[in-house]
Amino acid sequence: MTLNQVVKEIHKIALAQKNVRYVGQGDLYRDLNSNPSLRYDIVYLTQNQHQTVEGFDRYSFNIFYISRIGDFDATNTLQIQSIGKEVIENIVRIFCEQYDADVYGTTYWQPFTQRFADLTAGIYAQITIEIAASTCIDE
Repeated sequence: MTLNQVVKEIHKIALAQKNVRYVGQGDLYRDLNSNPSLRYDIVYLTQNQHQTVEGFDRYSFNIFYISRIGDFDATNTLQIQSIGKEVIENIVRIFCEQYDADVYGTTYWQPFTQRFADLTAGIYAQITIEIAASTCIDE
């Protein structure tokens, strides 16, 4: 399975989640700061180092879940982060089940609040998915 295929499949799975309205990848700050009409809730993917080891590809990503909070009321921050953790776990679980993949190593969770064009809260996970290099999908 190629990197391109992995990313496309993660995007498809993310968009199927009930709380997700937009999926992006690349430069998170540029995308969110330059596009004030984005529809939250967002899943965003950035890449880390990838590896091929003994017939397995290891694709490493940061997967973000981001939602808008009000300028004056951040009382739902913890709820957003909790939903985000569940959404990311669902995406990874579904991908692994569909493609007989595994999460390699430890997943790190980092909750945050951040001002982009909007005040947001969310959580991101650093994950590495290990999949047999010979895995094929129909496109």
